[in-house]
Amino acid sequence: MAKQSNKLTAKTVKNLKYDSNPQGKNKHSDGGGLYLLTHKNGSKYWRLDYRRPISRKPNTFAIGVYPEISLEQARLKRDEIKKLLSNGVDPAQERNNQRNELKANLENTFKKYSEEWLKIRELEGKVDSETIRKLNKDILPFIGDMPVTSFTVEQLEKDVTEQIVKRGALESARRVKSIIGMILKLALKKRIISYNPAYDITLPKPIRGNHNAIVSERELKELLIKIWQYRAENPRARKRTELALKLSAYIYQRPNEVRGLLWKSVDFENHCLSFKASKTYQDHIVPLSRQSFDILKELEQLKTTSKFVFPSTKTNLECMSEDTIRQALIRLGYKGKHTAHGFRATARTLLGEEIEYRIDIIEHQLAHTVKDPNGTAYNRTKFLKRRRQLMQLWSDYLDTLRQGGDVSVFKPQDNDNSFI
Repeated sequence: MAKQSNKLTAKTVKNLKYDSNPQGKNKHSDGGGLYLLTHKNGSKYWRLDYRRPISRKPNTFAIGVYPEISLEQARLKRDEIKKLLSNGVDPAQERNNQRNELKANLENTFKKYSEEWLKIRELEGKVDSETIRKLNKDILPFIGDMPVTSFTVEQLEKDVTEQIVKRGALESARRVKSIIGMILKLALKKRIISYNPAYDITLPKPIRGNHNAIVSERELKELLIKIWQYRAENPRARKRTELALKLSAYIYQRPNEVRGLLWKSVDFENHCLSFKASKTYQDHIVPLSRQSFDILKELEQLKTTSKFVFPSTKTNLECMSEDTIRQALIRLGYKGKHTAHGFRATARTLLGEEIEYRIDIIEHQLAHTVKDPNGTAYNRTKFLKRRRQLMQLWSDYLDTLRQGGDVSVFKPQDNDNSFI
């Protein structure tokens, strides 16, 4: 005959007290291995005795403390354990597995893997100031504390990329998708996750190219005039924004390198900038024309405690937002016509096609990987004297164009390229 179950009642359980008599009874069975253990400190504990499925050794499972766990709840837990046992599962081992899984989830946060990923890139000599800014602004506040095992495509889109797309920053959304994907790839490699949901994030395609650029002298002249009148036409605009636009035109480096420029990268004595190119991660030198030098000196007068030449308006710990220059160009009437990155294409096109400067020298100054006939890759100091001449030539050309002067003096005469 089966052992009787459900011997206790709610009232009995409530009134049970610890019996200090040596012969007293402090183990009150409800049947089926379940019992309530009364303790001399006044506490009451639900316990379940059972035999381990394989070894058949006796074991005790702690269900919980009364009254947090009621009699009814304790019985439901007993029935769950019985089902596990009937399937050959040890409830104690199952609980340990669940605890370990929960602990692993709490430890395997996206923030943890982002930090590990950044350390690896640091060892590889990668420059990640812009990546860190995007992590701190657009990613970590929304998914940093979440376990990577919980991510889905829909959730990443909803919590992260859709918010960026709403700002109209499609290129930033693309970059953020890439960053998330690279970090989750590390978790995938460690077999913490079996699928990288970042790869399937869907982003709207821009109507036109991301790096629209003006490449005609007539349009460039109009743009330059508007840039030099920016604050006059927009009295509430910041002086640094206008200077950032001017410097972008003169030195035509990547937007992240301009707005993320550090004061330690500015060498006034040698009239140059020195930093790692943000795309190729190569050491790069940008000779400063007289005009660029003067702009940086003007910026020095505005210098704060920030390490950035163009600090954020919100905190000195960050650089100017990528949206600042984009919005400035929109105010100037160049939405869809010219971007911050477009200054590079402008210089590359006009220097090559109008001024007919040597393409390999231009490419070096753009920090593109250029290989010579022997296969030697970009060298930061190669053609440095010629590149210094190039940067001064370009600045003088822009000033002459803007002021309505004769730019033909910068171009080859009688089919003879004097700049070779």
